[in-house]
Amino acid sequence: MLSATSTRPFGQSTFQTTIFLERRFRAHLVTRDRLLYDSTYAPPAKKASAFVHLYASLNGSISIDRGPTVTGAQAYVMAENEFDRVMPGSPTFRSWGEPGTIVELRIPANDLRLPVGLRHGQIVLPTAVWEAYAALEAARSEPALHQLIVRLGEAGVLSKDLTSSVVAEEPERFVRLWTVLRPLYEDLATSASLKQIAIVAKLSLRQLGRDLGDLTRTFGLFGAGFRDAMRVLRLRAAVLLLSAPGGTPSDVAKAVGYGSLDAMGRAFRDAQLPAPSVVQDAVRYPTV
Repeated sequence: MLSATSTRPFGQSTFQTTIFLERRFRAHLVTRDRLLYDSTYAPPAKKASAFVHLYASLNGSISIDRGPTVTGAQAYVMAENEFDRVMPGSPTFRSWGEPGTIVELRIPANDLRLPVGLRHGQIVLPTAVWEAYAALEAARSEPALHQLIVRLGEAGVLSKDLTSSVVAEEPERFVRLWTVLRPLYEDLATSASLKQIAIVAKLSLRQLGRDLGDLTRTFGLFGAGFRDAMRVLRLRAAVLLLSAPGGTPSDVAKAVGYGSLDAMGRAFRDAQLPAPSVVQDAVRYPTV
C-alpha cells in the first residue's frame, strides 16, 4: 500500500486529502472546510469500469439529486457513473460542510455485498464500522485503513478476502517512484512535467514512462496514464476550489497550475464541462 497527504488552504477554505493506493482498492480520506463537491461537474467517463464506491460522510451534509439535505454520519454505495465518472441520467449528489469529512473506497464490484446505486438510499453500518472510520479520520494511516477494511468484511459489506489481498511491501521500483511522486501530491503539484520527475527520480524518460505506466495500471489510477491522471486531478481540484467563498476563476486557475484562465476554460471544454464561471455560479459555497 502507498499513501500521501496534502493540505491546501484557499482563501477562507481548506482542502485536506489523504490517498491510499492498494492493488484491489483505492481510498480517499477528504476533509473539505467551506468547499462544496457536486458530482454533476465530474469529468465524464472515457470507458466502462467494474468498480463501485463506498462513500461514507463522517460529518457535514449531503443532498441527493438536489433533494433534502441530510446531515451527520451516513453512507451510500455508488456506481462508478454516479461518483467521479458521471453520465447523463445518473443520480447526482452534493457534499459540503464546515468542515465536511468523507471516506471514499473505490473497490471492485464483485467485492461488494450490498446493492449498488444512490437510489437504494443510505446503508446501515454497525457501530464497530463507524468507530473504525473515526479512527481512520484521527490517524490518517495505512494500519487504520486496513482495520476499517477488516471491520467492513466482518460486517458483511465487503468480501473478507479483500483484507488478505493487501500487499505489505511494494516492489523497490514502486517505492522509489512513490518517494518522488509523494511530495508532488502533498503540494497538489498537478502541473509537474515528466522531465522534472525524471530528473528527481534519476531515471531516463523512457524508463520513467514504463514505471509510471506500471504504477497507474497496477493501482488503478485515473485514465490511460500519468498525463491523463494529472489532467483529471487538476480538473477535480479546479471544480472544487471554484466553490470557495470569495475566490475567482482566475485565482483557481493559478492555484491548480493552469497558465491562464483561458487555458482552464479550454480544459473544461475538452472535458465537456461548462465554463468555469458557470460552474462557479452552480457550486459556490452557501454563506447563509
